[in-house]
Amino acid sequence: MPSAFRERLKPNIMEILSNWRTTFSSLENHNYRWFWFSSTATAAVLQMNLVVRGLLVWGLTESYADVGMVSFVAGVCMFLFSSFGGAIADRVNKRNLLIATQIITSAILLGIAMLVLMDMIKVWHLMIAAFGDGVMMSFNLPARNAIVPQLVKENQVMNAVALNSGSQNLNRVLAPGVGGLVIGLAGFTEAYFLMFTLAVFAALFMSGVHLIRSESPNSGTSVMSNVVDGVKYVRQTPILRGLLMISVVPMVLGMPYMMQLAAYASDVLAVSDTKVGILYSATGFGALIGSVLVATLGDYRHKGALLIGAAVMFGIFLVILSRSSAFCLPFFVLMGAGMANAVYLIVNNTLLLMKSDVLMRGRTMGLFTMMIAFYPMAVWPIGEAMDRVDPRLVFAVCGGMMALIFLLIALFRPALRRL
Repeated sequence: MPSAFRERLKPNIMEILSNWRTTFSSLENHNYRWFWFSSTATAAVLQMNLVVRGLLVWGLTESYADVGMVSFVAGVCMFLFSSFGGAIADRVNKRNLLIATQIITSAILLGIAMLVLMDMIKVWHLMIAAFGDGVMMSFNLPARNAIVPQLVKENQVMNAVALNSGSQNLNRVLAPGVGGLVIGLAGFTEAYFLMFTLAVFAALFMSGVHLIRSESPNSGTSVMSNVVDGVKYVRQTPILRGLLMISVVPMVLGMPYMMQLAAYASDVLAVSDTKVGILYSATGFGALIGSVLVATLGDYRHKGALLIGAAVMFGIFLVILSRSSAFCLPFFVLMGAGMANAVYLIVNNTLLLMKSDVLMRGRTMGLFTMMIAFYPMAVWPIGEAMDRVDPRLVFAVCGGMMALIFLLIALFRPALRRL
């Protein structure tokens, strides 16, 4: 190893090792701690609902199309309303907006629980609920992402974002299994009442948050003009424009594998339903590891290189998955894919926050939420492709394209690489 490279590598390794003791430093902040509890409860509801709602739709119709359509409705709503949600987040107190969206989400869950209890539930009820969930997430996610810099010091933003992502990834491991267990032991009614309770607690935890930095509200103009200003601001800010544009790539080519994993594991890997659940947990466990690693890095200096490297590895892991068989190798490959995806999302989220003007953070995160909406919307065309050709080929092409695109970004967009 060249001596110059060793000298450059040594400070980075020492920096990482010295940061281990500050991994959970943001949680020492009273306000962030209550926010983290609220986000954890919110993530539990979201992840549990993916399983409970999907199983309920399947039980009603036994139609894959209906299961996909309910998720598609939520995704379309996020795409259509997230820019408005971001503009609203910049106009009002973000804490109060988060409490309001959680209360409405609680009401939606309670309504479905009562319909199930009275044996009156229909698929169109769940589509309306998915519409409401999509609208609420359009307002909740931009505010939840944009509020972090108002809760911690500037040099703790990446740590705080990583810890918040860690709680979500922990729920990706635990919440689906809890939802399935409650359905198996008690039923759908009890599962929905559990989600309702968690949503109420999310609102209560958020009420304990007090912002340490206030921001001047953008209430002097109309919401539409705020939306237009946000789009113009991002378009005229090359770094933000680049980060948002490249965020579409993993949403379309990478993340849809999660919703196709069950079918892929049963059809191609030929594993049992129990092992399918374990493979899902492997992805969440890897994502949790990635979140802790990024939290440990703290205010890492080479965020752009870390972002691009994580995206390239995400694509490579999907290519390896397409060539894997049985159970053991896919387990570790999915753990790696989950870790790479988590690192990418955390760093991208952090850079968007840190490179945005204080008064534009809500609108920037609203546009980022629009990019996230491409994820559930891309599942349908990816599934169509998997029906027509070898599913392994689809995974390989998607992963290879993603890795290649980010390698080209590293070569031809040095400004992003050097962030």
